[in-house]
Amino acid sequence: MSVTVREAVTDDLDAIRDVAEASWYAAYGGMFDPPTIAEALAEYYDPELLEVAIEHDEIAFYIAAVDGELVGFASAEQTWADEVELHTIYVHPDRWDEGVGSALLDRVIEWARQQGVDRIACGVLEGNTIGIGFFDAVG
Repeated sequence: MSVTVREAVTDDLDAIRDVAEASWYAAYGGMFDPPTIAEALAEYYDPELLEVAIEHDEIAFYIAAVDGELVGFASAEQTWADEVELHTIYVHPDRWDEGVGSALLDRVIEWARQQGVDRIACGVLEGNTIGIGFFDAVG
């Protein structure tokens, strides 16, 4: 299996939303009820909002594909002179533990270094054992 990481384009919107939905229900299903997840997805993954993020020059937005299928995405922004904030990193649950998240994170790290930054910050909800496990594994 080979993971390809590239910049997101607006044609990726539907697939990004599909990955977000599958990931949220898998990662947060034990934390939030389905209506709460649906409401959050509608707010955070509104097509117009995603389009602005993808087209914004100051936001790095990447997708990961395996055999041409979009299976993950990540977005980041330089929020301080010496810090990049990782806003999102999600991988479809069918592709967890296959290196997709690591490939996305590597690309964000590369982008941060291009900005002259060597520190990346992110937040993970306390009950998100999948996210916490990922970040513990990658250091």
